[in-house]
Amino acid sequence: MYPLRLNLLNKKKQEKNLHTAQFKFVQSLFQMILIGISIAAMTLLFSQNLLEKYFTNIAQNTVVVSSNYTSATKEISDINNLTKQVVDIQSKYHIVTPTIISLASSTPPGIILTSLNIDYKNKTIKFSGTAETRQNFLDFQEALNKNENLSNINSPVSDLTKKENIAFNIDAKIK
Repeated sequence: MYPLRLNLLNKKKQEKNLHTAQFKFVQSLFQMILIGISIAAMTLLFSQNLLEKYFTNIAQNTVVVSSNYTSATKEISDINNLTKQVVDIQSKYHIVTPTIISLASSTPPGIILTSLNIDYKNKTIKFSGTAETRQNFLDFQEALNKNENLSNINSPVSDLTKKENIAFNIDAKIK
């Protein structure tokens, strides 16, 4: 059963009451929205304050940590620079001993070497010296031709013009 409602107010008053009720509804709706926005704003402000404090603490800790390890960082940087220098030096280093040993083993008696110039960049070797006799010089040239570490051996023909105490200059490629 439905309750009976009697409205004894005139139409103008009924419409005014209806408008007033609608206005109160909209007013309470706006108040609820405003309260929700206010609560959200307060939460965001509190969060911002909390995050700012957290950021400040992290920044301070970073400064403290970096100042504590500055000497270690500098030492690591110095070691890295030294390592780079060592690598650069080692890349320019070439083992000279096998070349000198093979040249010395190819040198017969009666040959005196006076200068030796090894250029690993161009893979060339130049040496000069004196031979007691022409035969010593020819034996030396033959031994150089048989040497496994050398190729393209060049000796001027003018080196063979004398019979004794022959000064010579020889160029060769290093294999």
